[in-house]
Amino acid sequence: MRFTYSSGQRPLEGYTLKRGIGKGGFGEVYFALSDGGKEVALKLVRGDREIEMRGMSQCLNLKHPHLVNLYDLRPDNHGDQWVIMENVAGETLGTVLARHPNGLPRELVREWFLALTRAIGYLHDHGIVHRDLKPGNIFLENGVLKVGDYGLSKSMSQSGRVAQTESVGTVHYMAPEISTGNYNKQVDIYAAGIILYEMLTGRVPFEGESAGEILMKHLTAPPDLTRLPAEYLPIVAKALAKNPAQRYESMTEMARAIEKLGHGPAEAKAAIPVLSPAGKPTRAAMPTQPEQPPMMTALPATTLRGQLLELTGSMSATVLFAALATTLAAAVAGTRDFAALGTLFFLTVASCWAILVPGKFFTEKRGDAWMRRIVMMVLGGLIGGLSLFLHGWSLNAAMTDPTDYQLSSLSYGMSLFNTTDLNEAGYLSYFALAFFALRWWRMTDRRRSSRFSVGPILASGFWALLLLLPVGFEHWMGAVALVLSSAIVQVVSPWDPPSPPAAKKMRLRYA
Repeated sequence: MRFTYSSGQRPLEGYTLKRGIGKGGFGEVYFALSDGGKEVALKLVRGDREIEMRGMSQCLNLKHPHLVNLYDLRPDNHGDQWVIMENVAGETLGTVLARHPNGLPRELVREWFLALTRAIGYLHDHGIVHRDLKPGNIFLENGVLKVGDYGLSKSMSQSGRVAQTESVGTVHYMAPEISTGNYNKQVDIYAAGIILYEMLTGRVPFEGESAGEILMKHLTAPPDLTRLPAEYLPIVAKALAKNPAQRYESMTEMARAIEKLGHGPAEAKAAIPVLSPAGKPTRAAMPTQPEQPPMMTALPATTLRGQLLELTGSMSATVLFAALATTLAAAVAGTRDFAALGTLFFLTVASCWAILVPGKFFTEKRGDAWMRRIVMMVLGGLIGGLSLFLHGWSLNAAMTDPTDYQLSSLSYGMSLFNTTDLNEAGYLSYFALAFFALRWWRMTDRRRSSRFSVGPILASGFWALLLLLPVGFEHWMGAVALVLSSAIVQVVSPWDPPSPPAAKKMRLRYA
């Protein structure tokens, strides 16, 4: 990542840059030291400076324990604008969620989300809508949550709506009404509902291969709430209502709904007010705020060693199942052609490994599916090369001296092209196209809907047979290997069953 300035430079008087922290659409952020020795973060504003500086100036004098403090706004000698703000030495919530693809512990979700509601509620109380809530803008330092990046915040009346045509926010957290340009603080409540969903499940409710597809789902598709714990289902459902009027009226109201969860009998009994003779609750009998448990400062992250051990186990199991499948195929076909059976075995194992290895690292839910397809296509080409080798092809044979043939140079070239090049291209293109056609990594997703499904097997069989038409049916063994692979990778891949639905059937309305 290249930054405009390097360590040791002083583009802003009074501050020395130490290192670049990050870059985004609105600028660059650096870790710096003031001449007095204070550690700060300096943001060099890029893009639409008017929007950025307007948002920053609105939040300049706000003070809250769960908001990143802004110290000053200053221009440098080149006319560039800088924001001087608190340096948060921890990591973002997005980084934490990436380590926990199945969601965070419930008690941690409760503590961190309540801190988030307090921060955003404070902004709303001051007439400011954040407009870009997402895990990447939420920071964690020693267990304390802080909300930052006010570059898209906008001053609004607490009840009125403002026509807005600019594209704001991040598409996975963008409320439906933003597309109309007419919205208010309810967009933050919707984004908070998305974040709560992600903290509980490890994924966002709406995914797609393009921004347009995701936006359309925000507008029309109901979220899949079956993955949520039963007690959180009505809370998230209300926060993600398509109609803003059906959501929580404020972040405070949403926080109260979260605080009510998990109260034991003693707490519930203590919360019942005692009436005085006049029929009014006495001050001593009013419910008191329960003491909150200490905030967790560490998470049991999934280590690289654990991932490698899990991958090694899956790959080892692949060899066993491929051997069983090959034996079964030999019994059904009634053949003892060990050369053909060995080819089938090695192609099946190689195909399974080519699916399992990248599938272990394709865990980012907002990853580029087309880039993944290209990676799979390259791996498919390598499998095609293995298939060529197993069928007796060698580099020496492909580079035979043309003087060995009693042919003219032209006829030799045509003969070699027809008999060798096309055959090699057929092997390579068959597996490359087969690996490109399907989203093979979904068969290894530990959060897939079921442990084993016939659907992927039928899909792989369809494409395996369809691709035989242009390359020739002599590649039938590759088709069998692909179908076997689609079954084996599901069996050997870890699977986490989805959360059970709520015991009581609920009707959710989406306007």
